[in-house]
Amino acid sequence: MNYNGRVGRVRGFDVGEALDVALELFWQRGYDGTSVQALCRAMDLQPGSVYAAFGSKRDLFVAALRRYTETVSAEAVDRINGATSGLQGLRDYFGHLVDAMVDGKRARGCLITNSLVEFAVRDPELAGLFQLHLARLQTSFAAALARARADGELRPGAGPESAGMLVAVVQGMNVMAKGRPGRQALQDVADATLAGLAAPAAQA
Repeated sequence: MNYNGRVGRVRGFDVGEALDVALELFWQRGYDGTSVQALCRAMDLQPGSVYAAFGSKRDLFVAALRRYTETVSAEAVDRINGATSGLQGLRDYFGHLVDAMVDGKRARGCLITNSLVEFAVRDPELAGLFQLHLARLQTSFAAALARARADGELRPGAGPESAGMLVAVVQGMNVMAKGRPGRQALQDVADATLAGLAAPAAQA
């Protein structure tokens, strides 16, 4: 049976655990740099078991991307939605982003951003999946900005229409992170971005 979003056990191994291993390898090496043989070795599975559980290498990659959005990306976005105010949600998100880029796995960039660069032209279907992910992030930003504007936390003219700019900043930071620029450089980008939106009275 092919992986269809359910996490369970297939023929004696844990699908979720195997998928997490594949996700890590794709994140480290990219799609083209990750061979089926390397995936089988990392997951400690025979090729037949991988194909039976996930389908082709591309199918496994799509499953890993979905796993990424359900875990790594969802954890970050939850910080936007779970804060006490819209502006604080944005601060929490960018603070988490910088921490992950300096001390965590996002030092290798974002799997979605990396894959978008790799696939944007040659695979329109995958490019559409990436754009859907970015649209969801933009929607969360827009909701936080609407909240912040309603609470008087933003400068005049700032609001949900700035959500696309925030997505672009995040994408730029993801690319920056791969060059290991250091915490201060990344934090400066985040701080300047939010300072451009926040009302003087709401500056941290």
